[in-house]
Amino acid sequence: MTAMEPGMLLKSRYKVEEQLGKGGMGEVYMAMDESLDTKVAVKANHNLSQHTSAQFIREARLLASLKHANLPRVIDYFTENDSQFLVMDFIPGENLKEMVESKKQFTFEQINQWALQLGSALTYLHTQEIPIYHRDIKPANIKVTPSGDVVLVDFGIAKTGDASQETQTGAWAFSPGFAPPEQVSGMRTGPYSDQFSLAATLYYLFAGKPPADSARRLMGEEEYVTLTQINASIPTHFAAAVDKALSIKPEGRFTNVASFITSLTNPNAQPETEAMQKTVMASRTPVPPPVQTPFNQPGSGTIPQVRKKSSAIWIIIGIFVFAGLVTGGYFALKAAGIIGKTSATVLPTATLQTQNEIVPTNTTETLPPATATLEVVPPTETTAPTLDAAAFDKLKPIGRIAFISDRQADGYQQVWTMDVALDGNNQPVTANMRQITFSPDNKSGPAWSPDGTKIIYSGWSTQMSANGTAFADDIWMVDYTKPELEPVDISRRPGDDRYAAWSSNNKYIAFTSYYREDKTPQLVVMSPDGSNQEMLSILGFSDTYAAWSPNSDWLFYTYSVGEIHVLQMISLFNIVKKDPRVPQDFQKFDRTSNEGRLGNVLEPAISFDGSMLAYTHAFAGKSNIFTAVISDRGRTSTKLTDTGEDYSPCWAPDGKWIAFTSERDGDPEIYVMDAAGGNQTNLSLLPSTDKDPAWQPPKPQK
Repeated sequence: MTAMEPGMLLKSRYKVEEQLGKGGMGEVYMAMDESLDTKVAVKANHNLSQHTSAQFIREARLLASLKHANLPRVIDYFTENDSQFLVMDFIPGENLKEMVESKKQFTFEQINQWALQLGSALTYLHTQEIPIYHRDIKPANIKVTPSGDVVLVDFGIAKTGDASQETQTGAWAFSPGFAPPEQVSGMRTGPYSDQFSLAATLYYLFAGKPPADSARRLMGEEEYVTLTQINASIPTHFAAAVDKALSIKPEGRFTNVASFITSLTNPNAQPETEAMQKTVMASRTPVPPPVQTPFNQPGSGTIPQVRKKSSAIWIIIGIFVFAGLVTGGYFALKAAGIIGKTSATVLPTATLQTQNEIVPTNTTETLPPATATLEVVPPTETTAPTLDAAAFDKLKPIGRIAFISDRQADGYQQVWTMDVALDGNNQPVTANMRQITFSPDNKSGPAWSPDGTKIIYSGWSTQMSANGTAFADDIWMVDYTKPELEPVDISRRPGDDRYAAWSSNNKYIAFTSYYREDKTPQLVVMSPDGSNQEMLSILGFSDTYAAWSPNSDWLFYTYSVGEIHVLQMISLFNIVKKDPRVPQDFQKFDRTSNEGRLGNVLEPAISFDGSMLAYTHAFAGKSNIFTAVISDRGRTSTKLTDTGEDYSPCWAPDGKWIAFTSERDGDPEIYVMDAAGGNQTNLSLLPSTDKDPAWQPPKPQK
C-alpha cells in the first residue's frame, strides 16, 4: 500500500491528519472521526504477514476487552486496501520520556499519583479472568493527559497468562533499561516482570535516567544505585519499595503490583515474608489513596558513578551461559516405586487431558454399594537431571513425552518433546529436548497418533469461515518423523477447537469446540484429515475432555453442570450411525448417582493396558491427581497428590509412571511420579511454562 497522506479517508469515516509515530508494528496517525466529530488514533499495519497480522489482531482483542481510566479504549478494527487498522481513543499530551528529556520538573506528589494510577491499571490487567501482562512499560509508553493523569499505551508485545489464549511478540522484544532480566534472557515473563518495569519507570522519573541495565547487573557489569543514593530526600519507604521491585530475581520482588503500590504509598506497610514473596501471582487487593509527601525536584541529587566493564557482546554471551546453567542445574534424588497391574480390557493411547482414555466394563454389571477412597501422602519431591545423549542411551527408557513450553526465546508456548528414562537408582532422568513447532502463536493440548508418528495440538488460525467468523484456535497436525513439513490445520471451524483425542483404531479424532456464541463446549468427532465432522453433544449440554477406550468402542468425556463434572461415555456405534431416529446412547461411568462417586472428574487418562484410570479431581478451587481401578467403576479411588496445584495426568506406556502438570513451584512444570504417587520428580525445572504432558504410544507390534 502507498504511504498514508493527510486527507486520506479510511472506511469512509476516519480522515487522516498527521503521523504521530512509527515502529516495527506499523504507524500511528491522528485522524478525525467524521461520524462523531472527534479525534482518534489510528494504528496501521501494512505488512500482512502471518506473524504481524495475527499479532495485530491480538492487540486489538486485548484492548477491546479493557475498560479502565488509565488504559486506552478501542473504538474500531477493520481491514482495507491490504492493510489492518486499529482505531483507539486519541490521548492528547506528551509522554513521560518527552517530558523528562525536555527537563520538565515533577513534584513527588505527581510521581506518587502516577504510580497509583499505573499500579491500578496493571492490577486491573493482571487480575482479569485471563491475566494480561503488558511487558513494555516504559516512559515512552505512558502519556500524560492535559488533566495530569497518565494512560498506559502500546500493547504491541503484551501477552495473556492463559495457555489457551494468544500471546504477542516473544520475550526477545523488550526495551533496554526497563526490561527485567527474565525478559532480556528470553525466560518466562509474568506480572512480576511488569512490576520491575513500573519500578524502573518511577526510578527514571526521579533520576532522569533508567536504573542500571538488568542484564549488566546480572553479569556483574554494573551496580545498582539506590534511589536514596540519588537523593536522600525521597521518602525512605518509597525508595525502599522501588529498590525491592527492581530485584534481579522475581522472588525478591513483591508478591504483586498491588503490594508494591501499598508499600510505595504507606510508610507503615509491613515487609513481606519470604513465603509471601514466593507467590508472584497478581491479587485483587485495592490500590490505596496517595500519601502527599513533599519532595525536592528530581535531579537535585548527585548520581554516584558506577563501574563499567566489557562490551555488549559479553553481556549476550553471559546471558546464554546463565540460561545454560539454569537448564543444566538439576539434581537426582530418591528411588522410584511401581504398582501392580489390575486386569481389565486392553487400552489404547492415553495422553494428556485431551487424549485421556477409559474403558467401560459390561454395562449390565451389578454396581458395588460402597465407595472407598485411599490416600497416599507423597514423598519429598526431587528434580530430574538432564543427560547427554550418550549417557542417556545406557539407561532404561520409560518413553517420550510431548509437552507445551515457552522456554525458547520466541516467547510462544510451543510443542516440545523430551525422552525420559530411569538411572541405576530407578530415578527419572531426561534428555533430547526437541522443539517441534515454531509458528508465532500459543499451542496447547498435544496428543499422539496411535502409531506415535504424528502429534495433534490446538493452535491459532488466522483464517475465517465463509460468514466471516474467525477460526481462532484449530486442531493442527504435525508429522514428528518429518520435521521439514509444515503443520496442517485439520479442524478449520469457527471458534476455538481444543482438547483433541485420537482413537486407537486411527479412524477418529474427537475434540471440544467452542463455536457457539455462548461458548458452551461441544464434542465434535472427525476423520484424521479433518473431514466428516459430526456433532456429538446434545444441544445445550456442556461436554469436554474427550478420551477413547482402548479398542475405540467408547468415547469418554466430562459432562459439566455448573461446578459439577461427571465422567460419561458414548458408544462408537452411536458416533458412526447416521440415523437421527435412533437415540444417542449416553451413559455415566458410575451409575450409582447423578454425580458419581469419584467426585468432580476432569482430564481422564487411562493406562495403556486398560486397567487404571487417572484423572484430575477438582474441588474448592484446588486440583489433585487421583487414580481408580477401571473395573470398580467408581467404587474406589486413590489420591496421589495433595498440593492443590496438580492436573493433566497421563500414563507412561509401561503403566508404572504418571506424568502431570504441577504449579506447586509457582509456575507450571512437568512432573512425573510412580503409579502409587511416590517419587514425585520435576522434569522441567525452568522459569518457564511447561505443561500438558502426553506420552508417546508404544511402537505397534509387527
